[in-house]
This record gives sequence, C-alpha cells and structure tokens, in this order.
Amino acid sequence: MGLWFKRKSKPRRQFKVSLQFMIIILVVLAIIISLIISLLLIRNFVINKHFDNTKEKLSGIAKVIASDSDVIRNVEQGVPVKQIQDYSLRVMNNVNVDFVVILNRDLIRLSHPDATMIGKPFSDLNDARRTLSGQGHFSENIGILGSGYRYFAPIFNKQNEVIGIVCVGLTMRTLNYDLMQAQYTIFGGLMLGLFSGILGAIFLAQKIKTILFGLEPQEIAARLREKEIIEDEVAEGIIAISADKKIILMNKEAQAKYQLANQDMEAPIGEQVDTNFYNVLFKRVFDDKKKIKDRSFYVNGIEVIATITPMYIENEFFGAVATLRDQSEMIHLSNQLSGTKYYINSLRGQTHEFMNKMHVISGLIEMRQYAEVSQYIQQLNHRYQNEVGFLTERIKVPALAGFIMGKINEAREQNISVLLEESSNVSNVEMQDIVHNVIHILGNFFDNAIDSILQKKQPGRIELKLNYECEGNVFILKVKDNGMGIDFEMQKRIFEHGFSTKGEDRGYGLNLVKTMVDNHQGIIEIDSQPGLGTSIYVELPCTLEVTNE
Repeated sequence: MGLWFKRKSKPRRQFKVSLQFMIIILVVLAIIISLIISLLLIRNFVINKHFDNTKEKLSGIAKVIASDSDVIRNVEQGVPVKQIQDYSLRVMNNVNVDFVVILNRDLIRLSHPDATMIGKPFSDLNDARRTLSGQGHFSENIGILGSGYRYFAPIFNKQNEVIGIVCVGLTMRTLNYDLMQAQYTIFGGLMLGLFSGILGAIFLAQKIKTILFGLEPQEIAARLREKEIIEDEVAEGIIAISADKKIILMNKEAQAKYQLANQDMEAPIGEQVDTNFYNVLFKRVFDDKKKIKDRSFYVNGIEVIATITPMYIENEFFGAVATLRDQSEMIHLSNQLSGTKYYINSLRGQTHEFMNKMHVISGLIEMRQYAEVSQYIQQLNHRYQNEVGFLTERIKVPALAGFIMGKINEAREQNISVLLEESSNVSNVEMQDIVHNVIHILGNFFDNAIDSILQKKQPGRIELKLNYECEGNVFILKVKDNGMGIDFEMQKRIFEHGFSTKGEDRGYGLNLVKTMVDNHQGIIEIDSQPGLGTSIYVELPCTLEVTNE
C-alpha cells in the first residue's frame, strides 16, 4: 500500500498597494473624470456657440449682398451673368464662405462656385421658393457641394418687390474642420491640466507620506495597536492633556485612578479634565512650564507619586503629561519594613545593653553578692516594665510600636527622653493606610521635635499621647516638646509647600501632613511659644478593623 502526501499549497502573495500610489491613482482618476466631464460640457458649448456664430455670419453676409445696389441693379436689369459671378466669387473669397449663389425670381442660378451650374435651376426649388415670400430663412440640406448649412435672403427692388434670392452657405466639411480646430485647442488645454494634476498628485502623495513619517496605513494601525497595548500594560498611569485642558491620552491604569479620585466619573478622550484633578496635578506645570519629578499628591484622598512634564511642539507649549504611581502598596510595605527596622535596631541596642548587664550579673555571682544580684535583676525588670512592657501593653500595632520604640532609642542617644502618656491606647488593628499615615505623621513630628530640642543644646523631653477611639473611629495624636518653639509669624506659614527654616529642599513634610489630615477631614492644631516648646494635636478620622488580640 502506497503513501499519499497532500502537497501543501503556497499561500497567495497579497499585492499591497502603497499609500502614495493610491493617492496618485485616486487624484489622477478624479482629475480625468472631471476633465472628461468638462470636455463634454465645453465641447457642447463650443458647438452650439459655433453654430450660432455661423448663423449670424451667413445671415449677415447674405443680407449685405442682397442689399447691395449693384447686385439689385444687375439682377433687375438682367446684365451679363459674368459680372454677377465675379462679384459672388470675390465676396466668397473675402468672407471665407464655401458658396455664394444668386438666383433670379425664376430660381435660375446667376452665380455659383461651379461655373457649369450657372443658368440652371436651383437644386432644391422648394427650399428656395420659401424666400419668394419676402422672408429669409436657414436651411440644412444636401446640395451640389454636399451637405451644408445655408441662409436664403430675398433681393428687393425699389418697389419692394422680390426680384431674386441670395444663398450663402458653408459645407459640413468646413464646419467640422473649424470645430475640430477648436476642440484641439480645448483638448490641449485639458492635457496640460491633466499633466499639472498628475504632478500635483505626486507632490501631494509625497507630502502626505512625509507627514506620516513614511508609514503605510496598515503600519500606522499596527503602531497604534502596539502603542495602546503597551500603554495599558504599563503599571504606571499615564495621562496627558492639551493646552486647552482636554484629555488627549489616558491608559487603563490612569483611567482607574481618575475614576477612583472622581467618584467613578469617566474621562473620555477629548473631554475637559476634571477641575480638581487639573488643579492638583497640572496647574503648577501649566503656570511655571517646569517639570515636577516624583512629587507626592493627594487627589480626593488618593495618594499618588507623579512626574509631570510640559510638552512642546516646535517650541510652542502643547500641554503636559503625567505618570502616576499608586503609593498605597509601597507605603504599606515601607511602613512594615520601617516597623521591622525599628524593632531590629531596638533589639540590637538592647542586646548590647543586656550583654553588659549579663556581665554585671555574672561578676556579682562570682563574687557571691547574691543580694546585689537580686536587687539588680529587680531594677532591670522594673525598667523593662516602664519602657518596653509599658509601650507594647498600650500600643498593640506591631509596626507602630516598633516605630515608637525606635524613635525612643534614637532620642535617648541624643540625651532626649520620651514619655508615653499612660492614657495612650491603640488596639491591634489591621495595617491599613490610616496606620501608615499615623506613622508618617508621627515620624515628621518626632524629627521636628528632636531638631528643635537639639537647637537648645540642653537635655530635652518629648511627651507623646496616642489613642484610637473605637466609637468615633478616630486616631488622636499629641506630641509635645520643650525645644526652641516656633515664632508666631512662622506659625502662619508652617504648612505652606516648600516653607522651612532649615534651608533648601526642605519644607515638604508638614505640608504633606496637612494634606493627609485635610483629606481625612481631620484636625491639626499647633500651640507653640518661642523658647518654651511646641505642642501639636491631630485628630485623624478613619475606619479600621479591630481585633481582640
């Protein structure tokens, strides 16, 4: 049994027509069609106009000959035919007509281009006889010279009697020749127009090709699809607005943040950006025309880190583009790591301290000072209960407790004591954004308090109160120090963006704290006296899940 193989057919090659070629063909076809239509219209107009002019010419010549006194006298007196023939031939040559025929009243030819026809009756007696009534008329008929166009004019004597007829005409051969000459001129003009149109089509196609950066339509479509896919797959949000504040670009991530910050309000491309969104992110860049890099912003309670860059086209301001990064997860991880770090630093310091204490206990035991050992251990236990035990008993959030413990050790190294009020109490809550904000606020207050005390160059004290009220779902923070205090005029500007008494690139911490508090619709109060210290009170409304651990 044999094996049969089916031969695989080759795929057909698709003929791809370039955009430039399509534009040239379409433009040329449009020009050709328009020129053909124009040619037909112009040809009909020229033909009609030519026949109208021919009628006027023939009738005018015939009437002039019929009114000539010599012609009237010669026809009426019956002079020799030769004089009338010579006159007719002279007129025919001068005015460029094919024939001038003069008839007497009996319709006998007195003149004719063919001399042999003189003395013979007219070829179409019925057509000529119509003129004997005294009215001239046009006629198109076949005569001795062939088909032609002619005009009959009566010849009147002084008594106003018809004594003869003048027939002036052109053969169709002459008429057609004149029409062809006119059409050749029209055709030449149309060919010149077609040639100019083809050159224009080529120039237009090349110009469009240049504007499209040499890309074909299918390539542009592919690039756009690739661009959309890449933009939507980027983890960062991208939003761009034009100079008139209309959205020109927004990927999926930016759309999600925009809807979250604006109560599910959609942001279609081409529509005006939300006013609050613009004021928070773009207004400063639009005003200053300067780039803002990695700055934290709050938009209706949503914290983002944004880089906003102005856009220019040919040195003209076009708008701005912002890249947005959601910092909630990063803050969550950062604060967890911060709490762990403070725990580790605290344990490291305590390990060193306890090793020293173990050496003390070991030495006392070797010296058989057992009473001293007992007393020393009781002192250590008392100190532990006063510090670590006291703290962990009241602050049950691990990251928050570790953070405070680390700050206590940091302050102690600089000869600053930290007192946690006994009324402080924070239940074990899930690590949500509100706890991250509390750590951020506390860290800023602690750092400012330590800096203020160090400026005084004497031992200092920081008092801390921290409560979470379950009924009102409110975090209450109070930090008090006995540092240098804040001047009353500075207190008015302390929350301004970039304002600081510590030099450049400072002044962002308290501004961000104020933003956090305002976004939670909280309260922040500062009571400070120069030289005596500062007290800061914050209420931060929140909604947390409380556990019983």
